[in-house]
Amino acid sequence: MIKSILVCDSEGYPFYSKQIDKSLGEINPAIFSGLISAIGVIGKQIFKEEIATISYGENYEITIITKELFGDTKSIYFVFLIEGEADFPLIKKLSTNIFIETKPVLKDPSAAKLDIKEKVDRIIENSLY
Repeated sequence: MIKSILVCDSEGYPFYSKQIDKSLGEINPAIFSGLISAIGVIGKQIFKEEIATISYGENYEITIITKELFGDTKSIYFVFLIEGEADFPLIKKLSTNIFIETKPVLKDPSAAKLDIKEKVDRIIENSLY
């Protein structure tokens, strides 16, 4: 079950954050996106791979879907905090739909004034509920 969603770039900029499960502890999007960015850089340097999954105990994991922006050096990370088994088809569908709908803002954070929150909330609501 998806507990929280974060959309950030490989430079640590948080575009969107949503806590779906209110019983989950509060997560600061700026700190969390910075952590994901740092882990991504380390993974590329050490393993020459994009980050995919970070496990916590037996029940929790962070699953990251990476999308590349053509003609840009940064990547976009779709980060899902999950309890239990991950529904990969749903996670891939969500990340693809969000990417397509919000690409102009994801390419240029200064365009964030276009606010992607409503679009992403709608995509999540249509997919999860």
